[in-house]
Amino acid sequence: MYGLIKNNFSENQIQILKLLFEKDYLQNNLQDALNTTGANLHYHLTRLKGYNLIRKETIQKIGNARVNKVSINPSARQCIRQILGFEVKDYTLVTGFGALKEGYQLPDRVFKILKEKNYPISRVVCFSSPDAIKKREEHQKEENLMEIDDFFEFSYEDYRNVKSEFFQKVEKILSEEMKTADIIIDLTPLSKLFSLKMLELANKYSLPCIYLGITEKGDNELLSLTNMRIEGIIQQFK
Repeated sequence: MYGLIKNNFSENQIQILKLLFEKDYLQNNLQDALNTTGANLHYHLTRLKGYNLIRKETIQKIGNARVNKVSINPSARQCIRQILGFEVKDYTLVTGFGALKEGYQLPDRVFKILKEKNYPISRVVCFSSPDAIKKREEHQKEENLMEIDDFFEFSYEDYRNVKSEFFQKVEKILSEEMKTADIIIDLTPLSKLFSLKMLELANKYSLPCIYLGITEKGDNELLSLTNMRIEGIIQQFK
């Protein structure tokens, strides 16, 4: 999906993406909405499917005929937004925290810097472990920590084992988040394997990444990463 721009697609293909961005269609209903032939629609759907932008699922067979449901690939929503020229209105911050020292404060530190840079973060979800969540809850009121919209809870060992439940589920979790929002991934928390897996998925789906570093004076500094390249201090959101 890398490098796809509007000029790569015909007017019919752009119209198909616009329709599917709003809702799923049965293939015959999509044909009616486009006022086109079955053969023409099949051609355009095949091309879009080749780019992994859409999915086509047979939900019923009647003799030799098939009833197909057509939808966008949820993991391609951000790519499709770029193709269609839609502006980003909101981001979901995908971050996390552990139980070591003051690691439970990580979501607040990252969120604070992003808001200072005018990033439109409307939702924060965290990967964490049971003991880290408990520790954060203990400090919640005293330190006025932000409310997290959703938690994905795994044992800390799961973040260090490539055959664990986390590694089996993380891509599906991100796909679900991408159904309704653009996301930005924080690579800072938990284990090195967590960061590497998140970076792998970020590169696969062209997702922006950040990493919380420290300046020479000991202040927090948020770095921007894309395509496995550190781009420097994160800039103002435009």
